[in-house]
Amino acid sequence: MAQTFSTEAWRQVIIPYEIAADYDNPFLDVSIQAAFTGPDGQTITREAYWDGGRSYKFAFAPITEGIWSWKVSAPKETGISGETGTVSCVPYTGDLPIYRHGFLRVHESGRSLCHADGTPFFWLGDTHWEFAYRERWDESNHPEMDSMFRGMADRRVRQGFNIYQTNLRSDAWPDRGGESPYWRKGDAGEYPNVAFYQEELDRRMYYLADLGLVNALGFGWFMSVFSEGIAHWKNTARYILARYGALPIVWTLAGEVAGYAPEPDRTNFINAWREVALWISEHDGYRTLQTAHYDNHRPFSEYYYDEDWYDFTLNQAGHGDFRISAHDFYSYCQAHPAKPFVEGESMYEFCSTLEESGTRLCTADMLRRVAYTAIQCGACGYTYGAQGIWDTVWKKNEISPSPVSVFNRFGITWYEAIDGIGAAQMGYLRRFYEELHFEELRPVLTPGLSPFGDFEEPGEHPSMHDPLTLAAPDADRFVVYYNSNTRGGCRIRNMRDCAYTAQWFNPRTAEWSVCEERLTPEDGCWRAPGRPDGDDWLLVIKSI
Repeated sequence: MAQTFSTEAWRQVIIPYEIAADYDNPFLDVSIQAAFTGPDGQTITREAYWDGGRSYKFAFAPITEGIWSWKVSAPKETGISGETGTVSCVPYTGDLPIYRHGFLRVHESGRSLCHADGTPFFWLGDTHWEFAYRERWDESNHPEMDSMFRGMADRRVRQGFNIYQTNLRSDAWPDRGGESPYWRKGDAGEYPNVAFYQEELDRRMYYLADLGLVNALGFGWFMSVFSEGIAHWKNTARYILARYGALPIVWTLAGEVAGYAPEPDRTNFINAWREVALWISEHDGYRTLQTAHYDNHRPFSEYYYDEDWYDFTLNQAGHGDFRISAHDFYSYCQAHPAKPFVEGESMYEFCSTLEESGTRLCTADMLRRVAYTAIQCGACGYTYGAQGIWDTVWKKNEISPSPVSVFNRFGITWYEAIDGIGAAQMGYLRRFYEELHFEELRPVLTPGLSPFGDFEEPGEHPSMHDPLTLAAPDADRFVVYYNSNTRGGCRIRNMRDCAYTAQWFNPRTAEWSVCEERLTPEDGCWRAPGRPDGDDWLLVIKSI
């Protein structure tokens, strides 16, 4: 008898089947698929995931309203080959953007991300490398939270985050007994540890999805492709894709994909993980966005950039182990304009930096300046992180100085990190750029004005002292960022022959104040003043 289901657009429904056969390895020995066909004739193919015993389930999210029908393809002995059913897709009635506007894709401009219906999407991520099982579900030692995991996710949503940048950490690490909780091994090979998914990971994945967060998900860390093999990671991708691929997801492949070993290991890492990425690209019926969590190098890494499966750059500028400059961001975005750029890991709040002259605590001011620098140079998003959260420090006595734990020399716990002011300021950043229609703005070089002289023409790229400027194509908006090293004002050029207004935006408090109620350019130029005080500021100039 055909099954029938109803769900809202872009919302997952789980379709269960019980098969009539037993297999030595119920994961490796059988593949059960269904083709879901929508009212417009579009087909999405999904593989069923094994859920223990003879239970197999399809996870499916319809992407258009109307009736979707499916037909199962499976070996005859399963007893379900040819089974059919329908999913009635009704309009989404909630207020979460990821379901109102659909999953993510690359904007037609190639410079930013957007929803399926074209609505702009500004990437604001929070880093949770250990979200899958080390962040506690039923415990908390933060006075305002009953759950470590749920409390942090709820807080980030309230602050304006829309991306959870995570990693399954499904590597078989020696300090975890050399066994991954995701897998079990038997005489017929490895198979999913279904109890772990049912009892632990499902609720975490679903909780994030129900909050409207997009999970930017990696499978493991770079070195594991050697220790555990390409076949293992394809199996991991296959099972995760089947079980969670109908949720709001971005595939980020693996942490620091190329690693830091010299050749030939570096190239071997890149080539091995490429095979996993290509497998996902071939089998993901949703054509979910794919990228790779890059390693930290200068100049910024660009492997995979020209490959079809690779949709956007998820960069890692690092935590002080290299100088972080506007030149690096600007040069990369100018040289790679065909795909969006997101700064995905830099200067986590409370991190102990890696600097040749010694370490220091990374403050909200430091990370905020990197975030605005990246966006002003052409990035379309930023991932924040807080030390004590990504390394999942429960209490103070878990931290001991060692040559390995170089990033948490100041003993920061998760319950301290979650209260960092930098996260709130990242929420201000997202709202600021969305209100100004960031997707329309482009970096322009702006000559500076300083006590040491005025510059008629800008250099080939911005220096550490230069204001960083974004401009709308029709010159009706200019956004100027003054970092704490900018010594004076700047000359805004190529303005329209009309009146403008100028306002200051304080990125620490999100407060606005008037700079000029009315200004008129002379010969298309205006001499903008320096910032109000010694902190970083933004000057927004709009035509009247």
